[in-house]
Amino acid sequence: MIHYIDTKTDYERLLSQLRQTDETAIDLEFDKNHYRYGFNLCLIQLMAGEDCYLIDPLSPEIDISLLFPVLEDAAVPKLCFSFGEDIRLLQLNGCKPKNIVDLSIIASLLNYPTLSLTNLLDEALGVKSSKSTQQSNWFSRPLKPEQKQYAAEDVLHLSALHDKLMSMAEKKEILEWIKQENSVWETGDFTVSDTNDYLKDKDKKGLSETQWHIFSKLMDYREKLAEERNRPTYKVLDKSFLFAIAKQPSHVQSWSNARGMHPGIRNQKTGTIAAEIVDDAVREAREIGLSQTNPAEKPLNKDKLASIRRMRNLIRSLKRDLFTPVKNMIAKDYGEHTAAFIVNNRLIEAYATDQTEDILPYKKDLIEYTASSIGMDVYGSVDEIKSGRPG
Repeated sequence: MIHYIDTKTDYERLLSQLRQTDETAIDLEFDKNHYRYGFNLCLIQLMAGEDCYLIDPLSPEIDISLLFPVLEDAAVPKLCFSFGEDIRLLQLNGCKPKNIVDLSIIASLLNYPTLSLTNLLDEALGVKSSKSTQQSNWFSRPLKPEQKQYAAEDVLHLSALHDKLMSMAEKKEILEWIKQENSVWETGDFTVSDTNDYLKDKDKKGLSETQWHIFSKLMDYREKLAEERNRPTYKVLDKSFLFAIAKQPSHVQSWSNARGMHPGIRNQKTGTIAAEIVDDAVREAREIGLSQTNPAEKPLNKDKLASIRRMRNLIRSLKRDLFTPVKNMIAKDYGEHTAAFIVNNRLIEAYATDQTEDILPYKKDLIEYTASSIGMDVYGSVDEIKSGRPG
């Protein structure tokens, strides 16, 4: 049965029940700068026993922080699927879940190809589900029946799927692999992102140093305007207009006539502030010695280019001479999809740069054992390839 939780009474009753459960399944619905500004939690789906609970964090009666101790209880497994963005959002809200069991990881270790939850449920359990409302507005209230059904389907079958996959994993003797993989959810900081990630290096193309400085300041202003109005940035102001101003600062005078601008900022006040930002940016650029002609997008110097080429060549050689043979042997024992999950480019780069401390122990053991079985020593082979000596 599906229960919608948006009152304090129902929420407190659910919290009491959750404290007694020995397993839950969880998923989130969120909006990421699509209908409103920022990264926002819109719905929490929990499965406890035979019942599904849809918790409405937008309800004024719901304090989601009261749920955090339940999610942070290490004694209770939380079943989920592809939890990357979900855990990032929870951590951003101050919650650090424990005992996360991501079934997408288990599926990869069991040699399933990369599948959506819908397809995996069909493949593993023969369960059909509909995902017709995936792009709907999760801020809308009241939620439509089809939205509730969609949200519920993300957790309804996770327990059955977990039992099926874990039974297969036990037979393949990879339970320790699964444990290590899921431990990363507890140790990682998933809130880390690039500062000013709305500024992309690719946007430097065609701009001088001074123009990039102006553009950056205008993008900061756009972000502020979007946050104040709780609107997605792309719905507040078209970025192309800011490019035009950066290239020709006097173009800021046409602020009120710009296309792709939200009506709430099409006024003299915001236009005047924008003009002041441009004037200040021009002055700052001059004071710190930014060029009006040198490109903001800097070409790499010869030493840096040579270093990149050496690393690319090293990784290519490691992949060809060491990790492809190892990967092929792992594929014979565990399947090609499992081998691709374990022996990926990030792992090869870690060996190439002597930064293997973050590689999970089971991966190291498997790679070293497999290499030994075909007459190779991993670290010896890495050293030989680095030095250019024949193996």
